[in-house]
Amino acid sequence: MLNNDASSSGRIWYASHLLLCLLQVAAVSWALLTPDPYALVRGTSLGWLQSVSDLLQHTLVFTVLSATVFSLCLAIFGEFPPVAVFSMLGYCLFVEGLQAFVPGRTCDPRDAIANVTGFVLGLAIARVVSMLRPSVFNIPG
Repeated sequence: MLNNDASSSGRIWYASHLLLCLLQVAAVSWALLTPDPYALVRGTSLGWLQSVSDLLQHTLVFTVLSATVFSLCLAIFGEFPPVAVFSMLGYCLFVEGLQAFVPGRTCDPRDAIANVTGFVLGLAIARVVSMLRPSVFNIPG
């Protein structure tokens, strides 16, 4: 009985972490591929986001996304599978390239570099956290 409860909580943890990753990918994709991503925050208390450097925004968004994805990889596989690393790197570059086809958006190589910088930072953060706090990645079940 106890084993089933632990296994169930482990499955719930993995599923919720995976859902968080998917929601982040959807949000990042929407923000990068919509003609006016600031329309949602304009005129609200979050309107200040428009004044944050574009390169800083790209770096931070991809840092958080990569750290989330790679922490899930560590929890499931105990490592960063090459397919996950190359998929995230490809996503960083591909989504920037797609902006060339969105009205009002441009494909900016500096943004692609900021995306990749965030990718590398997220990878490093996940690795450092796993070394400093290995119990974070000991999932029930």
